[in-house]
Amino acid sequence: MTAALAAAFVVAFSPSPSHFGQIVTATVQGAGTPSFAPFAVLARHGDVYEVQCLDPVCVPGPGVRVLKIGGRRLSIVPRTTAREVSAPLRSFERQTAIQAPTYRLRPSVLRALLVAAALVLAAVGAFAAWPFLHRLAPRASDERTPLERALAFVRESLRLGPEERRRALDLLGRSLGPGETAQRAFELAWSEPSPDPSRVESLVETAERET
Repeated sequence: MTAALAAAFVVAFSPSPSHFGQIVTATVQGAGTPSFAPFAVLARHGDVYEVQCLDPVCVPGPGVRVLKIGGRRLSIVPRTTAREVSAPLRSFERQTAIQAPTYRLRPSVLRALLVAAALVLAAVGAFAAWPFLHRLAPRASDERTPLERALAFVRESLRLGPEERRRALDLLGRSLGPGETAQRAFELAWSEPSPDPSRVESLVETAERET
């Protein structure tokens, strides 16, 4: 009789009734540990046990399932009613709000980086293509003969210094080829003092008449 009185038994369950898979607190009195099968003991704090049942035997049907645990009844009720299951759109809350997107890199920063990369690539492409494009560009061509260019150089040198006139006259002499006018050009180019502009003009007129 004393052993029977000393046997441990469950005083209360919380919450009661509970749902399938829910952690239930069982308060125990008496010596020893009562059997909580089919519940598994998760933790113990003195006379208080935390238990949980994931066994199919604890699954409620359309109605309440009643189990006797440690000498006390525990009711396990469905999480939904038959009426809620028949009309789920009216019975349950649904997630309709769109969560704010998250980014590893903000779109504004990514946009700035892409623009900078595009500019760098464009600059590199232009630099690489420049020699090819430069060869394709039309070049101004001087269709004048060497003598015509030499005569134009001599006329231009009249506005410049003596050294430029000497070089222009020397070029004219080499462009004229052998002859008296070419000899006059060489003599005038290296005459002392510096070539006289009037004599230079006279020589240019003579050369133009001969050509």
